[in-house]
Amino acid sequence: MNITFLVGHLAKERHSLLYELALDLGEHNNVTVITGFPSRRITEETKQYYLENPIEQVAENVKVIRVGSKSGEGNGLFIRMIKYVLLTFSIYKEAKRHQADAIYIYSTPPFLGLLGTKFKKIAPTLYNAQDLFPDTLVKMKKLSEKNLLVKFLRNLEKKVYNTNTKIVTISEDMKNTILQQGCSADKVEVIQNWVDIDKINKVDREKNQLFSKFDLDKESFYISYAGDIGLFQNWEVILDAAEELEREFDDIKFVIIGNGSYKKSMEKSIKRRKLNNTLMFPLQPIDLISSAYSLGDLELVSLERDMTKIALPSKIGQILAAGSPLLGMFDSDSYISNEITNEGIGVIVKNFKKESLVELVKYYYHNRHELDLMSKNARKYAEEKLARKTQTSKYNDLLKGITSKL
Repeated sequence: MNITFLVGHLAKERHSLLYELALDLGEHNNVTVITGFPSRRITEETKQYYLENPIEQVAENVKVIRVGSKSGEGNGLFIRMIKYVLLTFSIYKEAKRHQADAIYIYSTPPFLGLLGTKFKKIAPTLYNAQDLFPDTLVKMKKLSEKNLLVKFLRNLEKKVYNTNTKIVTISEDMKNTILQQGCSADKVEVIQNWVDIDKINKVDREKNQLFSKFDLDKESFYISYAGDIGLFQNWEVILDAAEELEREFDDIKFVIIGNGSYKKSMEKSIKRRKLNNTLMFPLQPIDLISSAYSLGDLELVSLERDMTKIALPSKIGQILAAGSPLLGMFDSDSYISNEITNEGIGVIVKNFKKESLVELVKYYYHNRHELDLMSKNARKYAEEKLARKTQTSKYNDLLKGITSKL
């Protein structure tokens, strides 16, 4: 089967899930990836490599073709949106040149899914809704559903859902959001994002080099976070809890590893509060991912109210593969919150309340032995439900399925 794989940007250093999916599909099919030139959150050296190698044969049956602007994604919402439209056109122009039995379309950039309207007469399409747009824009800019731009984008969103052959998203909560836009339930499948369980494992504290690198006391109790420090992660509630805990404990520490749009604001907040128990470190190399997600007694994952309806951090699988218990701050009635609780792989902060977060941290500080079972459950969950080959084979089966119905 010939698969055309359309995605806004593909750099193995940053977009590992997409890269792994293309490689795994290539084990049974011929895959042509058509994408733009990556520019964000990669080193200048890596960026230059991709600029100099617009066509790459990354595996025997997987070719990557990069098209469009070489000057980056731009700054500011308007400029970025214009560039996304131009990139979508470039991807479409190149994709028309390739014969396909099935077409995989990623949800970023936002307009890419509209190509389903163009290609549906040529080959069946699978639209992978990893991000729900315009929901993310509405949340970021606090826009009303009555806004004319939002109304326009909602119409485009419905066209994406209606014209693509199959829709795949990554959580039950996100599926429900898609269905609320009028999409037929039999078109939407849920495939959770995977994790490479052979690459990510538990690193015991005695062997975890981040403790020496960051000069951390191995006897302390740690709540750790690693990843993007974004706008919608309840950071001030978390710092409120850290501030209260510092009054009572000198061996409970919050460790935040990463970069992002809220990092500077967070650093200012930590300084203003004069917190000594909240430590920030830069994003670490990918080869230390197991160490990063093994650092905490509890590994923090947080999304603001209603965000589970439109997004789900892929780091959840990585944390579970490292055998670390989750400390989740999500909508309490969400599918992911219930899954974490029912599977015994972590605990959930109630209603985004500082008091609940403080209470949970104190409880497990005094009852650390209970975290051992959560750790075993976490690793088992990753092995049984999130293994890379298990999840990517589901995409292969769906692509074969929609092709066979022609």
